[in-house]
Amino acid sequence: MQNNLRFVATTYAGLEPVLAEELIGLGADDVELGRRSVYFSGDIGLLYRANYALRTALKILMPLRTFRIKRVDDLYHQVSKIRWEDYFDVNQTFAVQSKVFNDLFRNSMFASLKAKDAIVDRFRRISGQRPSIHVDRPDILINLHISNEECTISLDSSGESLHKRGYRIGSHEAPISEVLAAGMLKLAGWNGQEPLTDPMCGSGTIVIEAAMMAKNILPGEVRQGYGFQKWKNYKEEIFRNIKNQKDHNQLGFKIYGSDISRQNIDMAYKNAEKANVLDVVQLEIADFRTLEKKVESSFLIFNPPYGERIKSGDQAFYAMVGERLKHHHPNTTAWIISTNECLKSIGLRPEVKIPLYNGSLACSFREYKLYKGSKKSSD
Repeated sequence: MQNNLRFVATTYAGLEPVLAEELIGLGADDVELGRRSVYFSGDIGLLYRANYALRTALKILMPLRTFRIKRVDDLYHQVSKIRWEDYFDVNQTFAVQSKVFNDLFRNSMFASLKAKDAIVDRFRRISGQRPSIHVDRPDILINLHISNEECTISLDSSGESLHKRGYRIGSHEAPISEVLAAGMLKLAGWNGQEPLTDPMCGSGTIVIEAAMMAKNILPGEVRQGYGFQKWKNYKEEIFRNIKNQKDHNQLGFKIYGSDISRQNIDMAYKNAEKANVLDVVQLEIADFRTLEKKVESSFLIFNPPYGERIKSGDQAFYAMVGERLKHHHPNTTAWIISTNECLKSIGLRPEVKIPLYNGSLACSFREYKLYKGSKKSSD
């Protein structure tokens, strides 16, 4: 493979700028924002490092071919031209994942089937044998994206989504994604050098992501395995060197998390232990209605119940949150993600509003500056 390759990192809508910053920090070239994606260039070592170190990426794709299609058979013919034998062996399993926005194809599954047939037939022509399909845990994952007439087929270097860090042993009924949690911390401008509190921490995702950022524990230190490790040209020595470059920070402060549910706190403890951050995380069972401000912590970030966990627009609950913030958390910055409808009832004026999605739910991520005494902007 060439030294200067073009890659695509995918993410959630709204996190593209922070993902771009992360990539620039890793030394990526030609960084360019896309829709729920960031394009960048680099060598194969950067591809490995991006998977291992990025906190706000879901997948790292390596495009193999981009082409235009006017008929269904164009997809088969173009996919057949790719030298798949350069990337994996006939005795390995593979799967094709498709996203299709094109009237030629009835659904994504039909496009995946066409691409799969082209790959299998190419191997059969070359070697007389065919690789097997494994939908759930393939050795090689291939990504197909069709938008109008433009089609891109890529190797998925990540395998499982990068939000699956590997520390989540248990979770409550509506956990926030690890990637979204990391993205929120970055969007909020938290620098990893001051205490932080999540007063509704659930199974601890925001707290753990914050602690990993502060300690400089990379997501790959917990996770087991990536798609690129099954590629034919995998360079184990390059990846080993990346894994050996650890530079953890010693913290002089705590990351605080609390939740009303003992079960959630028990899970948060187990998850924090697996993530190797139990030394800097302090967890407690507490009801936000009676929770007082941690003297040393002036930064709150949380994901209150909404959507399936609470009746939509529960005005009383969000009014209570606003009152508690206003009267019991003076001189504090609070960042909250919830639906626009729920946040209408909080009774505080936000300094910043950032549209984000939590799963398929449209949300707003808002900053509230809380002052001791009265200030018009917080009334």
